[in-house]
Amino acid sequence: MTLKAAPSAGADRVRGYVHQALMVVLINVPTISFGLAMGWVSLASGEAGGEDAARVVGAAATTFGASLLGVPLSARALAAGRKLAVLATSAAFLACWSLKLCGGGWWVVAARACAGLGGAGAWSVAPLLAREMCSERVRGAAVSALVLAHNLGFLLMYLAADAQLPHRTVLWGCWALAAAHCALFLFVPESPPFLAAQGKQDEARAALAWLRGVPRLSSVLDAELQALPPPDDTLLSPLQLTKDLLSEPGRRRAFVLCLVVVVGQEACGVLALLQFAERVFVLARGAEAPGAEAPEAGAPGAGALGSPARHAVLLGAAQLVASVLALYLVEKLGRKRLIVWCGVATGLCLLGGAGAVWGALGGAWAGALLAGAVFADSAGLQPAPYAMLADMFTYQYRGCVVALVGLAAWGGNLVEVVLFPLAARAAGLGAALALGAALSLALAAFAHAALPETRGRTPQQIYDLICPPAPLCDSVKTIQCSEHTVSTKM
Repeated sequence: MTLKAAPSAGADRVRGYVHQALMVVLINVPTISFGLAMGWVSLASGEAGGEDAARVVGAAATTFGASLLGVPLSARALAAGRKLAVLATSAAFLACWSLKLCGGGWWVVAARACAGLGGAGAWSVAPLLAREMCSERVRGAAVSALVLAHNLGFLLMYLAADAQLPHRTVLWGCWALAAAHCALFLFVPESPPFLAAQGKQDEARAALAWLRGVPRLSSVLDAELQALPPPDDTLLSPLQLTKDLLSEPGRRRAFVLCLVVVVGQEACGVLALLQFAERVFVLARGAEAPGAEAPEAGAPGAGALGSPARHAVLLGAAQLVASVLALYLVEKLGRKRLIVWCGVATGLCLLGGAGAVWGALGGAWAGALLAGAVFADSAGLQPAPYAMLADMFTYQYRGCVVALVGLAAWGGNLVEVVLFPLAARAAGLGAALALGAALSLALAAFAHAALPETRGRTPQQIYDLICPPAPLCDSVKTIQCSEHTVSTKM
């Protein structure tokens, strides 16, 4: 009997991992769409100059400004249903590409705002659902897939630029991706923890059985079903939920640590480097001959890799390979070690890129060093904070934390995409890269000193680690001291 059951258990496990991988792909399609939208801005940045460059910065600022509004909207959608939140996020990108197909002017401004709303939803919803739908052994990798999807969108748009595809062809392809996702996601199950919290125990069991690849009545599900949140009839306001979140010292300290590390990673300069990738390499080529105009794409002296778009493809490829590697490293090495090591590597590569620009070493040197910075960032500095955030909080507070941290992160992104071009224009590209290096190294130092390792630990174990229980109170010590004194006199 045992020998016959083993193959079935192995087949169920494989089927469960396939179902979970499919869910991770589907919940991250909106994140791919956001990467495509961000890469689209980079296409324009390579050809921009003067007033056009200011318009490119304005485009990025519009997107991230709209994301600040998208965070509370995505929080409301999550409260109504995880599946609904994903569909609403994908619908925002469907609207984005539809508006861009309508023409220029205010249509494009509205499209950028829709991309910002969708981006806020993608980065709020995807890590939450990955944490809730996947088994404990793969949760860290599932959450880290968010970064992989985002980076894939960047690379696809960089490749479209390098291949010189017509703009409308690219737009129709992006529109088709969002439309197909909206149709497919109608058929996926809802999150089991969300169903359990709504008191729908039978539906939660059915959804969990499909995700784990086992029959609905299988005893394998019992332990996970017991760990699901109980039905919650109390509807707390966002303000009251935030107060409860911050009322306990361990949760409060965990929230502060997550806030610092997520915002610090988002604002370290790598996002701006990717956002204006082609423009960065135009400036780097111009630095080869101070005072000279940057050569045209494909012209003599353009560098070993040719056009700025080709340099951007190098960045996107390095980013994607590192994101794939991160799926393994985040579980193998842990969250804290990845943040520290990759923060140091990112900072040193950015500093090297600044040195290449200052020393006029050429676009190839700058490209290689900046690709190294992007690789290190995507291999750990970018995904590990989100995996840590998912580890630190229970179902009741996870959505609230994602919304609050996401709001701060999008604010940091907005400042970054405006500050980086201003710094590059006022003090040069080298100074802007040096600023990013300083921020990355400071974040690595903070992570080494303050962050706990969260892999394989429950939220309560993490709270006990970062905020240890108080020692015996003074009254107990006094009583013990008095008893010792009395016994000595006797």
